[in-house]
Amino acid sequence: MRHTLTSWHGLLTGLAAAHLLLAACGALHVPFTRVSATLRPWMLAYAHWTGASSGFSFFAPGVSPATRVSFDLEGASGEWLHDDFQSDNSSVNVRMHSMTLRFGIPESRDSLARAWAAAMFGRHPDARSVTVRVESLQLPSMEAHLRGSRPLWAEDYRAVFERRVPTSVSTGEVTR
Repeated sequence: MRHTLTSWHGLLTGLAAAHLLLAACGALHVPFTRVSATLRPWMLAYAHWTGASSGFSFFAPGVSPATRVSFDLEGASGEWLHDDFQSDNSSVNVRMHSMTLRFGIPESRDSLARAWAAAMFGRHPDARSVTVRVESLQLPSMEAHLRGSRPLWAEDYRAVFERRVPTSVSTGEVTR
């Protein structure tokens, strides 16, 4: 019995080989600099869409640590409340997670913390202060894990924000 490769099989084999080549380029961090300007956007879009350009950085040591944000609020009468800013809306939770990933950029930390504190004051109008805490999950090495070490949450950032009391507005007549 003779097996012949049809043109359909040849096309599928070629596409699979091209995909594997793009995945290998992504894993090896090889840029597409020598590809024509017409073909490059299509290759980049395909590599991004399929994950072939991910660089497979989900393997250690290139994986970034898990990060979480939490808020401790002091109420008007001194009681404390903990809020982790979770929502019933999954889109809001995804956006919050995306902001948490941006927290790794040092220039954005204080701005994000202020925005989160403002959101907490909006969620808890009676709060006097908000403590923003960002923690990362520290993973032990494999050797340390075998000796009994376990992952632990380490505080990376802490800031306390006080509610500002609005200044009184004069009720006098405005002159022009």
